[in-house]
Amino acid sequence: MARPDERVWRRSGDAVAETKSPVDRAHLARQTMGDSALEREVLGMFLHQIETMAARMRAADPAVRRELAHALCGSARGIGAFALAETAAAIEADPQNAVEIEHLGWRIDEVVEFIAAYR
Repeated sequence: MARPDERVWRRSGDAVAETKSPVDRAHLARQTMGDSALEREVLGMFLHQIETMAARMRAADPAVRRELAHALCGSARGIGAFALAETAAAIEADPQNAVEIEHLGWRIDEVVEFIAAYR
């Protein structure tokens, strides 16, 4: 039986289903020096950030969306949410790309679900 962080993460419309966790647990552990309490704290702070940013990003003009995407990309990489970081980077490169903005919502949902299961 697969552990919760190994379950298949997919959304309809994705060309290829992803089989990796939305957060690289090994990367997160390295970033927090293996301290599980710190992992939970960092994930909680990240959860607050993405919940705040998601609505702002959708409503923002392209220049602000680019700045928000840049910030999200860096923090997502920091915790090991690499697919979310890649999507944020794509929005940073093209802040009017409606497809990537939609994908961002999916990626955020995946990470939120992961964090809820982790805590």
